[in-house]
Amino acid sequence: MDKIEVRFLGNPEIRKNGVRIAFPYRKAEAFFYYLAYRGSASREELIHLLWGDEEESVGRKKLRDAVYQVRRQLGNEVLKSKGHTQLLLSEGMVLEHDLQSCDAPFLEHFFVKNCYEFEAWAEEVRAERQQSDTAAAKQSYELAYQKEDVAGMQRAAKLLLAEDPFNEALYLELMQRYASCGQHNMALRLYRDMEKLFREELETAPSKAARLLFQQIFTMKEQFPQAEEKGGRPGYIGREKELLEISAFFQAEGEALKSVALIEGEEGCGKTGFLDACRKLGEGNGMLALHAICYRQGAEFFLSPFSDIFEELRQFAAEGKLSGISEEDAAATLSELAGGVEEESGGYLRYRAVEQRLLELMQRLCRKTRVLITLDEIQWMDEVSYRLLLKLLQSIGPARLQLICTYQDYEEARVVRQLERLVREDRVKFLSLKPFSRAESDRIVLRVFPELREQPERLAALYEMTEGNAFFLKEMIALIREKGFVLKKTPKIDRLIAARLSGLTAAEREVLSCMAIFPEKINLEELEYLLQHMNRLELLERLESLANNQLIQEITVGWEVCYKFVHRVFREYLYEQQSTGRTRLYHRMLAEYYEKKQGGSYAALPVIAHHWMRAHCPVKAYGYQIRYLQEFYTILNENFPIVHSEVTDLGGQFGALAEAEKMLELAKDVIRLEDSSPEVSCMKMRMLYILGRHDIAAGHYDSGVAAIEQCMMAARRCADDTMLFSCYLQHIFHSIQTTNLPKAERYVVLGIEQSKDCDAEMHAAFRRLKGWCLIRRGAFSEAEAELKAARAEFEALETELGASTPKYRASIAACIAYLGDIKRKQGEPEAALLRYREAAAIGAVSGETNGMAQIYSGIGQLLYLLGRYEESGKYLERASAVLSANGYRWGLERSEAYLALLSVKQGKKEEARQHLERARYIASRIQNPETELLIHGAEEAVAEAE
Repeated sequence: MDKIEVRFLGNPEIRKNGVRIAFPYRKAEAFFYYLAYRGSASREELIHLLWGDEEESVGRKKLRDAVYQVRRQLGNEVLKSKGHTQLLLSEGMVLEHDLQSCDAPFLEHFFVKNCYEFEAWAEEVRAERQQSDTAAAKQSYELAYQKEDVAGMQRAAKLLLAEDPFNEALYLELMQRYASCGQHNMALRLYRDMEKLFREELETAPSKAARLLFQQIFTMKEQFPQAEEKGGRPGYIGREKELLEISAFFQAEGEALKSVALIEGEEGCGKTGFLDACRKLGEGNGMLALHAICYRQGAEFFLSPFSDIFEELRQFAAEGKLSGISEEDAAATLSELAGGVEEESGGYLRYRAVEQRLLELMQRLCRKTRVLITLDEIQWMDEVSYRLLLKLLQSIGPARLQLICTYQDYEEARVVRQLERLVREDRVKFLSLKPFSRAESDRIVLRVFPELREQPERLAALYEMTEGNAFFLKEMIALIREKGFVLKKTPKIDRLIAARLSGLTAAEREVLSCMAIFPEKINLEELEYLLQHMNRLELLERLESLANNQLIQEITVGWEVCYKFVHRVFREYLYEQQSTGRTRLYHRMLAEYYEKKQGGSYAALPVIAHHWMRAHCPVKAYGYQIRYLQEFYTILNENFPIVHSEVTDLGGQFGALAEAEKMLELAKDVIRLEDSSPEVSCMKMRMLYILGRHDIAAGHYDSGVAAIEQCMMAARRCADDTMLFSCYLQHIFHSIQTTNLPKAERYVVLGIEQSKDCDAEMHAAFRRLKGWCLIRRGAFSEAEAELKAARAEFEALETELGASTPKYRASIAACIAYLGDIKRKQGEPEAALLRYREAAAIGAVSGETNGMAQIYSGIGQLLYLLGRYEESGKYLERASAVLSANGYRWGLERSEAYLALLSVKQGKKEEARQHLERARYIASRIQNPETELLIHGAEEAVAEAE
């Protein structure tokens, strides 16, 4: 069939097989645009739209001629009539359009003379599209900003500005966002575009706020260029959003002008580097920048920060950089400070003299130039320096003197208390340095290592290691520069952590050591179990103190209060520093604790295995890992799970392919065990079972069947009926995949006979599979009776457990799905569809298992056969997605084959080829004769379409 392309946006046009169509008159073209957009329309509607000013009989005649012109130009099959009143596009027509984009207005340059109804309709569509495009553009704009996707932000902003070109607030917001992403040139260019537009169209200039923002960004660009500094290392990277706020702090006017900027942040967040950048920014604004560091040990020495400041002033004076202060003045003040300050008796007068000298000198300096003082770690400033600082800021206005200080986040109360008066007068700007976001971290790393853009997994690993901490990130970048990509802590990181922990009490250190045993969060009850000598009140006090020190944080999970480390590296450091004996003891205690409390819980199995392995008890650890993986495969990697527990615990957190890798690694570890005890022999039996079912599911039949045979022999030796029945099931599933009906029937008979009096669950499962065998034999009545009986047995078992336990829902759904197969084979597709939908509703509680995927696939196949293609595609794609995510092949090849057939029907030739190629590959592994016939049919359909 011919391909028709309709371009609705901007300069509209219609093409047939790539060739532009020229209609003999405009109304015929307008008629097709309307019908192509709407899909169908009544004849009266079309006459009113295009020939409303004509007599009705004339209008009908002209409509018939328009229909004739469209069919003549585009083909008779393009349009069809529905009765005598309706015209519509043919269902099979391949029509491509550009309505999904929003690059230009709808029918922007298309006019029909004296056809006001058509123009009104086109204008209505333009308004609707503009409203939806604007909403979509705003959403894209915000999402792109969160991800620091500058290109995406630019595309969305272009649409928003096109709609409202004189919206200065949007220009300013976009300038700020470009600058906060480090794109200073883009921000400045946008300002110049706005300035030109306003001058030419409005004969005005941007506002003072816009000019001020331009100056702030320009200063940032000059002080922090994108190019690398000398020596091959990049300049200051990151914190553009915060630096823009500091730039505004320097250039504010009137009531917005503040005296102090207080910057808080955790250890290692980059406060010192940020303060250096602020000083550089202040110098770019023409300020004289003075700097001092406050030390923990210096809190007892009065005026020590000012000693550093006046030492800087003396140096500046000696270099001739100060016009208001001589070197002698600075030296004299330094001499006064060096003499110390005594608060007792006559010493108080001496302090007042020194204070007065400092004030006079600073006031004289500020009359000549704007001054910026930066103080690092102000929480350690002594009381006398605080008093002098307050007097300085009260006697010299913010237009001449400004202060920027950093402090540890947990010391905020102390710092705010010292500066309380300034806070009350609203002369303080608060700024917080949070850990870098993932987008910010990636941008910083890519500036240094652009080659990692093609290795997103390494970027993710680096972010996980550093958690956005600026110091850790800087150290890791330095380590990668030196030794290539490697993720391990550097000595500097260890020293920083040790210093951070040095002020803790022995009890607080013990609490952290216990917390370090846990990979993630820990609740109060678990901590109390390890710290039995500490009562709850005492423990809570320790936890509160550690939280106040920003080493741990309190989180809530449901109703439960838990605790976790603020940074993973602190946990790893403490864990590594503990003695081996203490570590193993803690892990053993926790393993026993979880065994006693929730040993039967599926979600607890990997946790218990983890602690036993760390306690150096590998046999117990392997036992729990095998239970976990065996349960995992029963739930996800089976056509229809037979027996499983706590299915709803899974959520969406388990990836089948990752679990398969874990299982294979575990198999090697278990097989290497030299222990021949009954416990280890049983473990090896289970491992053989897991390996066998994995290989059968993956289409590796020889190795899979061999492993199941070995497992059966071991099960007989151990008299383990449950494992023997599980091996029978695997043989049956292998038979289903390869359509080996005699083998399936043999093991079904064995299973029914041996499970009749000892295992009700397995008996119901084998009866369900007997139903499948009878379907294959064409004995539909017998199959239906067997499947209904199996369903009743599963429902009875579920009733015994209680209505809240969904243990057998997947098996019940499987029985119903097989009943749907009977209806399908009997040529009753609608009845089959009802059964499949019922099975999907019942089995949905089990999550997205492979069994559910088989049901989705069955629904999609039936809908395809019924001609309901759009709905069919949704189910087939859902089935394919679940099976692919779970690493399961059986059923995937059929879903892909039907998707190929569906793509042919929809005219999507390339997609059809891709689906067919995937179906072929999987079918070659599954080796199912019926699937081969389906693939052959799909190949013929794709070949005909081409």
